[in-house]
Amino acid sequence: MWKKVIFVVVLVAFISVQFADSLRCYSCDSPQSCRSPSSHLCTNETANASSTFLSTIHSDVPEIAGSSNFSCSNLYYTHRENQTQAFAFMGCVHPNASVCNLSLNATNSNNWIISCYTCNEKDYCTSPAGTFSGSFYAIVGSTLALLMAKLVH
Repeated sequence: MWKKVIFVVVLVAFISVQFADSLRCYSCDSPQSCRSPSSHLCTNETANASSTFLSTIHSDVPEIAGSSNFSCSNLYYTHRENQTQAFAFMGCVHPNASVCNLSLNATNSNNWIISCYTCNEKDYCTSPAGTFSGSFYAIVGSTLALLMAKLVH
């Protein structure tokens, strides 16, 4: 009996660690969609998709084969002459892409000003509307599994 309980607890712990180590970012690609951004788990696929999208606005987005670390990014583009919002982007990026240092392409370079923020310390860190981190859920899940194991015995 205890072998099964210990197996389940260890299994829950391994699954929880996966979620605790995964960074979640808000995702949007226009001022309208950034009013209510979606959410995604950072992977090489999502970071590469962000790089592909950013290359339509910036001229020097580096190609990065892959990485094991990611950052959330929040870029807002405003019109230089009247300070109204021209464009917005939030998403998962490769840290080596240095999105805050990218140059605008020739079409937008004289017209837009960029405000940029990146972070990787917690889930959804690019928005003031925070949520609990994955490690919080891992701790709660492990505690509940241990309590259930005690109740079963």
